[in-house]
Amino acid sequence: MKKQWLIFILCSLIFSIGTVQAADHSAVLSDLQAKYPGYYANGVLLVDDSEQQMYWYRDAELMRTYMISTAAKGLGSRSGSNKTPSGAHRISTKIGSTAKRGAVFDKLQNTGRIAKIYTAPAPGVTALVLTRVLRLDGLEPGKNKGGNVDTFNRAIYFHGTNKEGNLGKRASHGCIRMNNDEIIKLFPQVPVDTLVYIQP
Repeated sequence: MKKQWLIFILCSLIFSIGTVQAADHSAVLSDLQAKYPGYYANGVLLVDDSEQQMYWYRDAELMRTYMISTAAKGLGSRSGSNKTPSGAHRISTKIGSTAKRGAVFDKLQNTGRIAKIYTAPAPGVTALVLTRVLRLDGLEPGKNKGGNVDTFNRAIYFHGTNKEGNLGKRASHGCIRMNNDEIIKLFPQVPVDTLVYIQP
């Protein structure tokens, strides 16, 4: 009887720990809905830099979680910093709807080349922009919009990567890297003007 009771307590404790650790973005989502109702209606891609995860919400319902990579140098908006800009953005442009998996983009143009995709860490391999591109435009003047902090002018976007083995840790030069199969599936489901929020 004591053994059964101990097992019950341990199971309850494990469950409660898991519940506490589950991400709760309700306050952030409420704030975004109040500030950007038009963009919010298209859904929210919430990038958590500390977790290296992205959460896709529709009407405050979590649709999917993705492992991503933000900048190796951390968060920051200044032009030339190679950092990922924080705060509220929108998807401004969608590029590559018919591109093949692994298609290499250079200056947002499909080169026609197909890259090798590394699913394990690949030191020394040049990072490439692959498969799909979701370009971002900042919504917060002085923080990620205008002047030398303008996200759109910095060419910051979600994109597939040839270095999938680095997903889950900071590794990019400012953009948000994704698994190629996952960005292919996400691409048609998030329209232009979908809200993006990048938090520490």
